Amino acid sequence: MKDRIHIAPNYFFNPTHPITISLIGVGGNGSLFLARLARLDHALRQTGHPGLHVSAFDGDIVEPMNIGRQLFTPHDLGQNKVVNALTKINRAFGLQWEGIPMNAMTFGDDIRSNIIVTCVDNAKYRTALSLALRHPHRGSEHRTMFYWLDIGNSRDTGQFVLGSLFEEDRKLDDGSLECISRLKKITDLFPNLEDYDTESQQGRGCAYADRLMEQSLYINDVLVAHASDCLFRLLSHRQLSVHGGFVNLKNGTVNPIKV
Repeated sequence: MKDRIHIAPNYFFNPTHPITISLIGVGGNGSLFLARLARLDHALRQTGHPGLHVSAFDGDIVEPMNIGRQLFTPHDLGQNKVVNALTKINRAFGLQWEGIPMNAMTFGDDIRSNIIVTCVDNAKYRTALSLALRHPHRGSEHRTMFYWLDIGNSRDTGQFVLGSLFEEDRKLDDGSLECISRLKKITDLFPNLEDYDTESQQGRGCAYADRLMEQSLYINDVLVAHASDCLFRLLSHRQLSVHGGFVNLKNGTVNPIKV
């Protein structure tokens, strides 16, 4: 049986501008993922890559229950999450990434970018976004949509899935490898995704305090670490053999989603 790999679109091999990313949600997963994107940008630039440009969206403010689980401190209370997080990142790394203090619309121009990343806590948004992305935008290079990375979790488990928004045929001379052009999205793997969008499955959110026993304190960290590495491999090596995974902290397992 042949090994299967996915090779990035031609543009990713010689980008002429920073790869654009729309990060939707800067809470439990999103605040941690944003910090890793800054590290990824720095690492890529050391190799001559143009790096990343991130636009992040979130209309929420920092509340006491967010401290500790999300990447905010008591000093941040009352501030908009995305403005606060982007200000820290831009100052620390000398960037000019954008923080938009509003919830991202599924339809519209504002989220159009090379890679869309969703770190939201409801399935209805994912379903609506999937419908909007059926016909991905093809325009200027920095607004052409290639991938959708979704990161989501429940009490002790979670998943990250990198899906394709394009078709580009690839042929390999190596007879031992099979090239997969399209990666399945989260909504391809879970057509009934909204059935999991219940409090009994999810807990009551990525908060802290009295909710600590409902959701593992470190489920977000583990998920984001794996999702970040997946994106790193895509951008640095331009190919993947694994495009997602299922994490279970209670059992201590990580099951890959192979291409």
